Amino acid sequence: DANASDDQDDDDATPGSGQAVPKKKIGGRQPLPRHLKRERIVHDLLQRALRVRIEARGQMRAVVRHARIVGLVCVLAADSSQERVILEVSGPYALFRHTRLYARALSSLVARLARCDTYTLEAACLVGDGREFGRLVLKANDPIHPARALPDYDSQVEARFARDFGKLALEWDLVREPAPVAAGPHMCFPDFLLRHRASGKRYWLEILGFWTPDYLSNKLAQLRAAGLSGLILCVDESRRCAAGELEQLGSVVRFRKRIDAQAVLAILEREPGRS
Repeated sequence: DANASDDQDDDDATPGSGQAVPKKKIGGRQPLPRHLKRERIVHDLLQRALRVRIEARGQMRAVVRHARIVGLVCVLAADSSQERVILEVSGPYALFRHTRLYARALSSLVARLARCDTYTLEAACLVGDGREFGRLVLKANDPIHPARALPDYDSQVEARFARDFGKLALEWDLVREPAPVAAGPHMCFPDFLLRHRASGKRYWLEILGFWTPDYLSNKLAQLRAAGLSGLILCVDESRRCAAGELEQLGSVVRFRKRIDAQAVLAILEREPGRS
């Protein structure tokens, strides 16, 4: 097992000073500070992860937003007390395409977790020659540098959709980052709530990043089993991570670079939604 709080003192100490000074390197190159060494080790291990499980409380919406910005393949749930959010994330070694890009996206989530009140991250990672698994564990008291605050919109895709939909759908209100929606044991954090002014009908829209056909089909099946209607999923065709046909589903909008607001409006006009 690897734990981010386990340090090895690589620095030389100045006698009598009580302070550490970096070792001198030939050519003038200095070693990385210890906190950057720890974070690099964590990132390297996550790039070899098969699966990651995160349990966190406090500031979790920012974590979910970040996971969505970078496009991670993940499933959300709440624990029995409804106080903690559980995030199950596919690791790069669970995918067949975009693994290097996805690995960087997964590693970037660590600094966002550091802003949570409490959290535990556990990852099953391939080690050595790739024939054995190790376990990486991070906790809230581990010395991880926190990320900066997120911008108002997660991406240009969201900002463009909000602008396009606002011009096209004059009878609808567009609400950014509505409250989470329970779907049985799982939770959805939609990007937008679409609300019809006259009828009060509500629909939720979620934008997915990296995805596989199986992941998307399973997600929709879970939503149907939970009786959750009125959810529209927008999937980026350029971030498909596995081969296979995607079934034709009325609640899925495919896009590249820009979401077709007219296609979303067409779904709103034929789906039942929720009051």
